[in-house]
Amino acid sequence: MRILMSTWGWRSHFYGLAPLGWALQAAGHEVRVASHPSMVAPISSAGLAAVPLGEDIDFAEAFAGRIGAVATPDRAGSAPTGALEPAITADGGVVRFADALLDDLVAFGRAWSPDLMVWEPFNLAAPVAAAALGVPGVRHLWGPDSSVTLRLDPETVLGPLAARFGLSAADVAVHGDLTLDPAPPPMRVPTTRPGQPVRFVPYNGTAVVPPWLHRPADRPRVCVTAGTMMAGAGLADRLDLARVVRSVAELDVEVVVVVEPDQRRGLGAVPANVRLADAPLALRLVLPTCAAIVQQGGAGTTMTALAHGVPQLILPRVSDQHFNGERLAATGAGTWLAPERADGDVLRDTVGELIGDGPARAAAALMRDRVRALPSPAAVVPVLAALARRTPT
Repeated sequence: MRILMSTWGWRSHFYGLAPLGWALQAAGHEVRVASHPSMVAPISSAGLAAVPLGEDIDFAEAFAGRIGAVATPDRAGSAPTGALEPAITADGGVVRFADALLDDLVAFGRAWSPDLMVWEPFNLAAPVAAAALGVPGVRHLWGPDSSVTLRLDPETVLGPLAARFGLSAADVAVHGDLTLDPAPPPMRVPTTRPGQPVRFVPYNGTAVVPPWLHRPADRPRVCVTAGTMMAGAGLADRLDLARVVRSVAELDVEVVVVVEPDQRRGLGAVPANVRLADAPLALRLVLPTCAAIVQQGGAGTTMTALAHGVPQLILPRVSDQHFNGERLAATGAGTWLAPERADGDVLRDTVGELIGDGPARAAAALMRDRVRALPSPAAVVPVLAALARRTPT
């Protein structure tokens, strides 16, 4: 079987696809991962075959002013009444990435003839390509399905892309024929779409184990991170990381700060109990040693902490980060603070509660066990093979 995976031009969105790619390859299937040229290094370093297509789009420029806070759904996952997320509008950054990738993606698909396509949610080019190629498609979520918060207008967003191949927006199954969902209940968003649970396997890119991780910490360790998207989109200043680090450091803990180089330079002098981690330090390595994590609410960070049973404090600043904070709070494995509430004392005291042996720690351990109980990527491979054998309509 030939599987064409596709991701848009941001590495953390690819990371969620990598374990499934490994499982497919281990089962003897041919796997190609198509994306923008800038994604060659992240894809190939994960041991998968990269197919550079289309043009690169500057991430920060494409999303300048287009990633913002939106209304959050209720805990049942119902859609909000807020405006359409501007990144997904017809002229938004997500569509610009799709526009730059689509033609070459279809051309490669026609030459290579895949049996199945797999994509992550922000890649709008892939479902259009699957429709143009007439092959089944699978949408692989990175975490809770935040698409319920988006009022996607298919005609204006997908219509022009589909029209290039004589298709209409109605011909494009943007959610695929099947959705792979790594979020365990109650974090999982209820849906009527065909879905297949899959275990979240943490992968955060290349990593090196530093000497200080060879032995246990002398006191509770708290990880502070801001993920990768905020810095890449030029939004790092929204997090006020220096204030966050100082507040957490007031506790009797070791603070490990895992941030992008640009964010690290903005921290200035830090307290003596703060360790600035040298890159690359993948979260999957440090989190098993941590009593808590303070983070921005990205899906990859949230799910990695969930998989390791680490209580979380989310400080959301943009769109899906608010959504992930709400879903996490529903599990009891952590909480979130709105910007106007996250002053130093409140932040410090909240982290202090998380590192204790309270309900958040018990809930985090329960969610870890629920993640581990889901079918592994290897166990899902036969499901995808059966879907690929289906005769396209």
